[in-house]
Amino acid sequence: MNRHLAAAGARIRAFLCGCRAARAERPAEFWHTCLFGAFWLSLASFPIGYGMREVMPVICLIFLALYYRHAWRESVLARLRVKWLFGCAGLMIAIGILCSSSPLDSLLHAGTGINKGFILPFIGMECVRDGRDLRRLVWACVTACFWEGIDGIWQAATGRDFIMGYAPNAGRLTGSLGDYTVGNYIALALIPAFGVWFILRRKLRVPEALAAFCLLLGPAFFLFQGASSRSGALAIAGSLGLWVLLRCRRWQWRTLLWPVLVLGAFSLFQPMRLAPESIAGDNRWDLWRLGWRVFLEHPWFGAGAGQYNAAFRALGLAPQEEVITISHPHNVFLDLLYAHGIVGFSLGMLFLFGFLWWGWRRIRPRLMRECATEGNGGSIYWRLTAWFWLGYAGWLVNGIFGHDFYRIWWLALAMSHLGIMIGAVVNGCAREQASAPARAAAVPGAPPGPEDRGF
Repeated sequence: MNRHLAAAGARIRAFLCGCRAARAERPAEFWHTCLFGAFWLSLASFPIGYGMREVMPVICLIFLALYYRHAWRESVLARLRVKWLFGCAGLMIAIGILCSSSPLDSLLHAGTGINKGFILPFIGMECVRDGRDLRRLVWACVTACFWEGIDGIWQAATGRDFIMGYAPNAGRLTGSLGDYTVGNYIALALIPAFGVWFILRRKLRVPEALAAFCLLLGPAFFLFQGASSRSGALAIAGSLGLWVLLRCRRWQWRTLLWPVLVLGAFSLFQPMRLAPESIAGDNRWDLWRLGWRVFLEHPWFGAGAGQYNAAFRALGLAPQEEVITISHPHNVFLDLLYAHGIVGFSLGMLFLFGFLWWGWRRIRPRLMRECATEGNGGSIYWRLTAWFWLGYAGWLVNGIFGHDFYRIWWLALAMSHLGIMIGAVVNGCAREQASAPARAAAVPGAPPGPEDRGF
C-alpha cells in the first residue's frame, strides 16, 4: 500500500515539475493550454449545475489574463477589427442600469452576467487556433448533449434525474436543469454538436457515420422531445434553414424543407404543442402586450434591466394568463426594448446582429469553396465554424419566444458559441492570408487570398 502511494506521489511530483518547466520555457503556450482545458470542461459539464457555471468562467478568466500577459499581440482580441461591437453591448447595459427606475436592482440583475456570460466571448475566441481545437470543442458539445440526454432517459424511466434528483415538471422532462427549459438548452447545444457528422464522415462511411451520429446524439433528441420546447424546435428548424442558405448561391425552395421537417417531426411526437388552439392560447401574447405598454411609457432609455414586473405593476397592469410575479416578457428583443429603450435597443441590435452579419460575410464564401472540394480526408474547418455560427444564430431565433437577455445559463451558452465562432473566423482568415503568397508563387498569375477587410 505504501509502495503504491509513494509511486503515485512520485508521478504527481513529476507532473508538477513538468508543468513548472513548461511554464518557464513557453509561458504563453502553457497558459493557453490551461485556458483551453478549463473552457472545454465548462462546455462539457455545462448542465451539471450552477456551481460549475459559476466557477469555471472565473478560472478561465484567470488563465486568459495570464495568456494575454505573455501573448497579447498574438491574441484573437488584439487582431479583431470589429471589437468595437462589444462596446455597443457595454453601452446598452450601462443604459439599462443608469437610466433604470431602480438602478441598484438593475445593477444586481445585469451584474450577475459578468462572470457567467459577458466574459465568455473573450474566453471562447482564444480557444480556437486551428481545426484541431475546433474539433475538440465540437466534441465538448457532443459530450454535454450525450450525458444530459442519458440523464433525461433516466428521468423518464425512474422519475428522477441522476444528477440533482429532479422530477419531471407538468409531465415534461427537465434533466439536471430542474425545469423544462432544458429543451431550450439541449436545442442550442445540439446545433454546434451537429458538426460531429463531418468529423465522423472523415473516418467512416455513410451508414457507419449515421449509426455513430444517432448513438451520440440520440439521447439528447429523446430529452429534447420529452421537454417539449416549441422555441427549441424553432431554433433547430431555423438553424437548418440557415445552413441551407449558407450552402446555396441563391434562394431555393429547399431552404424551407428542413425547417418544415423539423417542426413536422416535433408535432408528430408532441401534437398538442403545435396545435392552433395551443398557440392561440399561449400566455406569451399577453406578456408581449405588457412589455409593449412598458416600452411606450419609457420609450427612449427604457424602464431598466430586470424591471419588467415592477414597471407593468406601476402602470396598474397585470397579466391575464400568467402569474403576477412573472419577471420577463418571454421575448429577448422585447426584453431589450422595454429595458433599454430605443437608444439601448439600437446598440444591442448592432452588437447582436453585427456579429451575425460579420460571421456570415466571412464564413459563407469560404464554406462554399470548402464544400466544392470536399472529400473524406479534406478540410472541414469552415463547416465546423459554420455550425458554431448557427449555434449563435439559433439563440437569436430561440429568443423570439425565449427568455430575458440576462438569463444567465442562456446568455452564457450563446456567448460561448459566439466566441468560438469569432476565434475560428479570425484565425481561419489569417491562415488564408498567410498562405496566399505561397499559392501565388506556385501558380503564376493567381489572385491573392481573401482578406478580412471592412465590416
